[in-house]
Amino acid sequence: MSPPSFAITLEEHAAFPSLGTEHPFYDGLWHVFPEAREALVEHSTGRINSMDEGRISYQIMSHLPGICNGNPEGCRKANDEMAEAIKKNPSRLGGFACLPMAHPDKAATELERVVRELGFFGAMIDSHLGDMTHYDDERFWPVFEAAERLDVPLYIHPGPPPESYIKQRFGGNYSDVIRSGLSTAVWGWHEDVGLHILKLYSAGLFERFPKLKIIIGHMGEMLPMMIDRVEQFLHLFQKNGSGFADVWDRNIWVTSSGMFSVRVLEMLLKVTKKDHVLYSIDTPFNKSLEGRTYIQELADNSSLSKEDLEDFAFGNAKKLFKLDLELKKF
Repeated sequence: MSPPSFAITLEEHAAFPSLGTEHPFYDGLWHVFPEAREALVEHSTGRINSMDEGRISYQIMSHLPGICNGNPEGCRKANDEMAEAIKKNPSRLGGFACLPMAHPDKAATELERVVRELGFFGAMIDSHLGDMTHYDDERFWPVFEAAERLDVPLYIHPGPPPESYIKQRFGGNYSDVIRSGLSTAVWGWHEDVGLHILKLYSAGLFERFPKLKIIIGHMGEMLPMMIDRVEQFLHLFQKNGSGFADVWDRNIWVTSSGMFSVRVLEMLLKVTKKDHVLYSIDTPFNKSLEGRTYIQELADNSSLSKEDLEDFAFGNAKKLFKLDLELKKF
């Protein structure tokens, strides 16, 4: 069948002057991927051209992970800079805020500001602070309260781990390059976000905020494979409230972000509501054109119906973000 004529993506990173791209984790990465750094700071013609290559109708930009947790003023300025970039292409670009999660009250205030004043769709937050602290402590919950009240999702994205954690958790009889890979895109990032979701569930976050919307990427950050086992055993110790499978169905949305696999998407759809699964690229670390090739592969080789593929490519995102605009057709 023919691929959809529209597409919406929402794990698409950008960088702005007030926060920049400087971070110990990224310093080495830019030497290997200089084109990614260049793409991060491109918010106009180059970004739109790349979207057109991948036949992406609309993109929700997000700030580079790992650079904003302790910087309330930098977050505010960078969010304003993103808003100015969106104004130049409002029919093609939207925004997720960055939030200073080390300062939860300020983060909640900034979330309210960007949604009400700048029209942002929510926020993308790192999965931990710089010391690997997750957000199951109630001191972080004003941010989740604000998200539920404003009816916008929070996208929990892997954050760069500190070097001490990488050495302790992922060191072994192999090169530092392999160690770095295991701690991030190969395994560690996904393990961390999956555990974070389980900790939020176990702490009672979703009972406190039953209408909260959380997005996670990378085909579910390992949780789909474990969901039945989590449901079987975790609920033995937490008998009050909803089971984890209920929370998964009600509160969690999942994107493909950078995992262009037919069989993994089909596995995800076996344990996840169809309208909670969304298309994403992971710009600039993956190319829009790669995403388009993936959409074509799904059209050619997957078991998805035409309607299912259209919902994945754009329909579910339109519904989640209440997008009421005319999308560019390809």
